[in-house]
Amino acid sequence: MKKLCFVIFLQIAVITLFAQRHDLFKIPKTGHIITTKNMLEYEGYIINLIPAMPGSGHIASYGFDILKGNKQLVHQPHNPLPFSPRGVQKKEDAYKIAEWIIREYKSTGHWQNTMPPHVANELKIESH
Repeated sequence: MKKLCFVIFLQIAVITLFAQRHDLFKIPKTGHIITTKNMLEYEGYIINLIPAMPGSGHIASYGFDILKGNKQLVHQPHNPLPFSPRGVQKKEDAYKIAEWIIREYKSTGHWQNTMPPHVANELKIESH
């Protein structure tokens, strides 16, 4: 009986030890599955399109993730165009916005989460 109790105690201790370790098997947690039809590589970063969360008008649009390797750097599920109630309606526009965010990060060292209206006009992003 003592041996059985010892084995059970040992199993509980091992399970508790492994449960406390963060990221035991080093599984990348990107949050989204990358598919090739909604993925673009730009300057060493991967842009992965995702459906954006609809705003007050319940209009579906595009959001994106920016990844470097398996690490998610930016998760943009909301409309990055605050002046546009419809959000980003075209995949090409979502890619342009993500590319601009990457360029801004490389020049300033900060990740942007919104795009100014004049930049959207320069990039010919449809906003209305």
